Amino acid sequence: MNLFKTLSEVLGNGCTATITIAQKDGIMTVGVLPGNNLVKDGAKNKIVPLNVSGSPEELDEGFVDAIAEPVRKTAGLLVDMASYEQAAEEAKAKSKMEEEKKIAEANRKKDYDGYINLARTNLKEQKYRDALKCVESARKVALPSDKTALDTLMNEINSASGEGALFGPSEDKSDGKNISLNAPKGKKDKPASSECESDCETSDEEEE
Repeated sequence: MNLFKTLSEVLGNGCTATITIAQKDGIMTVGVLPGNNLVKDGAKNKIVPLNVSGSPEELDEGFVDAIAEPVRKTAGLLVDMASYEQAAEEAKAKSKMEEEKKIAEANRKKDYDGYINLARTNLKEQKYRDALKCVESARKVALPSDKTALDTLMNEINSASGEGALFGPSEDKSDGKNISLNAPKGKKDKPASSECESDCETSDEEEE
């Protein structure tokens, strides 16, 4: 009886075989329960043992042949379950990774566009040094394909500032207040008319 040789051939990757033996009145009952430690699905626990009964001589003669094919089929099912679970886990991990990549790219583009908008706002307000700082910040989150656009914007800022001009650079109104995407917004000044409404009325009454 080549029991272990047969089991090594019919059991798949990660599979186990639990063998139980009981004897009563000269008849032996041998139970074989295939399992697979790689399978997480609780359905594997519903598999019942394959029981073969007979005299010791009968089991020596036919036990291996009796269990070979059923064990092969059960072990194959367990291997398929393990492969399915692994594929599902890999798909889930890949899906999560792709979602994280999309979020990261969206945040990168948001920062890039934000710095470009700040640069153009500073350029419009003649804050040339501040505009150039924004361009440099944009470069840190830019893609290689953005280089030409950034170089063009930087040249536009330098040209507007009069850098290298015959009569010297233009007045630069940079104040460092508009170069960060997270810069706190300043408080708006109240209109002059609203500040003096009550005072003006009191002054008129006093004059009378």
